[in-house]
Amino acid sequence: MPIRCFAHDAIGLSIQQLGVFELSVAEVLWRLTNPGELALDVGANVGQMTAVLAWRAGGAGRVLAFEPNDDVRAELTHNVSMWSARPGIAPIEISPMALSDRDGRGALLIPPSYEWNRGIASVVAADSGGPGARRPVELARLDALLASGERVGVMKLDVEGHEAATLAGATSLLATRRVRDVVYEDHHRYPSAVSALLERHGYTVFAIGGGLWGPRIADPAGPPIHADWESPNYVATTDPERVRIRLRPRRWQVLQ
Repeated sequence: MPIRCFAHDAIGLSIQQLGVFELSVAEVLWRLTNPGELALDVGANVGQMTAVLAWRAGGAGRVLAFEPNDDVRAELTHNVSMWSARPGIAPIEISPMALSDRDGRGALLIPPSYEWNRGIASVVAADSGGPGARRPVELARLDALLASGERVGVMKLDVEGHEAATLAGATSLLATRRVRDVVYEDHHRYPSAVSALLERHGYTVFAIGGGLWGPRIADPAGPPIHADWESPNYVATTDPERVRIRLRPRRWQVLQ
C-alpha cells in the first residue's frame, strides 16, 4: 500500500528511511486486528496505521480514521483514495472531528516546532495560553458517534496529550467493554490518568516495546521497554490472554 507523506518531518522521514513509523505499534495493531471487525485510528496523521488496520480488517471490516488537522488530513485523504482501489481491504471513512470529552468547539494548537513534526498539533482549550497558532476544530464524544451496540476490535489512540479526554468521551463504550483493545501513546509514565481511567473499567494494561526479533509486552510498572527515541506506548485490553498469545510469536509480521 503506497503512502504519500511529508518529506522533511519526523514521521515522513521515518517512513521513507525505514519503511515504517513506530514499528512496535504497527506490529501490535497488525497482530491484534481481526478480519471483519471495526477498527478506529484516532489521530490518523497521513494514515500509516490506518493502512495497517484496513489491511488486517479486510473487505468485511471497517476503519474510521479521525484527523482534525487540515494539513495532514489532506494527505490522509489522498492516500485513502489510492488504497480504495485495492481489493480486500476494509473501507476507510475519514472524519475531521477531534474526539474529546464533550461535543462543541475547540482549538488545535500548532506549536512552533510543527514544521519538523506535523503530528504534534494538539487539542487545547480555545482560550489557553502558550506559544503557537490555534485553529478551530469540532469536538465530539465517541459515545455519541457510534451506533448503539456497535463494537470496536482495536482502537489506536495518539492525540498528543488529549488521550484521557478522548477516553472520557467513550465512557459508555469502555464500561460495557465494547472496545476490546486500546493501543495508545502516553506522554506520562505509568501510572497515569489514561491508564487509571482504563483500569477503572476493567482493562489490563501492558507496555509495548520491541527487540531484534519482534514485539514485546511487559508490566507497565517495570523498566521501560520502548526505544529511547520513541514515546511510551501501551495496549489496554479486555482479554489479556489473547494479547499474550497474539504477541508471543517472534519476527516482525508487519514487515513481510
